[in-house]
Amino acid sequence: MHPSVDSLFGTDGIRGKANLYPMTPQIALAAGVAAAKVLTSHCQSKNRHRIVVGRDTRLSSRMLEYAFISGVLSQGVDVYELGVLPSPAVGSLTKVYEAIGGLMVSASHNPFYDNGLKFFSFDGSKLDGELEKEIEKEIKQFDWLGTEGPTGSQLGNILLLEHTTRDYQNLLKSFFPSEMSLKGMRIAIDTANGASFEAAPSLLESYGASVFPFSKEPNGININFNCGSMYPQNIQQAVLMTGADLGIALDGDGDRLVLCDEKGQLCDGDDILAILALDFLKKKALSKNTVVVTVMSNLGLDETLQEEGIRVIRTDVGDRNVAEVLKKEELSLGGEQSGHIIPFAYSKTADGLLTALIILEIMSSTGISLSSLKKKLKRYPQKLWNLEISQKKPLDEIPGLKKLMDEAQATFNGKGRILLRYSGTESKIRLLVEAKDEDQVNEVGQKLLTFLRESLS
Repeated sequence: MHPSVDSLFGTDGIRGKANLYPMTPQIALAAGVAAAKVLTSHCQSKNRHRIVVGRDTRLSSRMLEYAFISGVLSQGVDVYELGVLPSPAVGSLTKVYEAIGGLMVSASHNPFYDNGLKFFSFDGSKLDGELEKEIEKEIKQFDWLGTEGPTGSQLGNILLLEHTTRDYQNLLKSFFPSEMSLKGMRIAIDTANGASFEAAPSLLESYGASVFPFSKEPNGININFNCGSMYPQNIQQAVLMTGADLGIALDGDGDRLVLCDEKGQLCDGDDILAILALDFLKKKALSKNTVVVTVMSNLGLDETLQEEGIRVIRTDVGDRNVAEVLKKEELSLGGEQSGHIIPFAYSKTADGLLTALIILEIMSSTGISLSSLKKKLKRYPQKLWNLEISQKKPLDEIPGLKKLMDEAQATFNGKGRILLRYSGTESKIRLLVEAKDEDQVNEVGQKLLTFLRESLS
């Protein structure tokens, strides 16, 4: 095992630059063996087990997918090969196909040269931390020269499923009234040259909408390249150019969503959560009148929802953390400002296309535009900086940082906050500053950025 990395799993599976440790076919092979062993040991059924595997459009995804599949087959577990599908589709179909687990080969919103392994539980949710630890332990103990294992007819088999996109689309359709129609609506969509490039536009068209797809021709290296939810200015331009009623921007694996209203104004995860929470509340579908968000959400979201009698629970960053609270507290809605939205009654993981459909159903049934729906949220001025770094020193070991942050926090008089954390998937540190006064946000942010550049360069 590579000595420079203590833990394989980050905030969302295993991720790194493809064909460099830890994102190598060797690790993917070991991960397949480990996942088959661990998930089988936690399954009570004595029937023959299966794992579903999907991938995004990256050049390296097939390489890693086939290595992982080989590991699974070597343990006598079958594989349902799903092909190119969004991450949430893999999660949902894990449950539909009664598999013991699922895997998505994707690095989400990262550039094409990165890749990752995202694991799903039998119920379609992200694999919990304890099972990840067991899989990681098996990977690190993998016997590269081992010769023992199932033989003959006991080896696993591959079933290449042909209609997975249709199955996913039909599953999403089952959540909405059969008479739902988007006829007359104009929708622009940016699929980031990623895993949603087929499923998303065709599903919207099936509801009668006029669809204008962008970034829909993946070639293995253009996923997320100047497109998708990480480049929302593109969907703004597309909406204004096409006269669309709504713009949808997804990331490479389809679990992240940014919307654009008919005026070209963006709607992030906080806007979407506010709209959904108020709609669910009206329909008596908001379990315990509670929404789960992360520490990154705008303080204005708390104030907006609390005025309507809605309680807000905050978690650490990561949609898996949100999902765990939703499951534990038996709640129905949560998500992240970044655009990972989990309508838990429908999906156990973030699903960009599903969330867009819920918003479209609200617009269609009420006749209210997205620009009007988003007016309820009253934001605090907020800014997020992403600083590339060469090292990740423990924050509490950086001399002078705590003092500087405490001094800055005191100037907010209880009406602002500073959040500083390392990215779990990239070599970056993220700084969020939020306050009632926008000038104060910029002043505090620049002062902290200057300090961080000197300390972490």
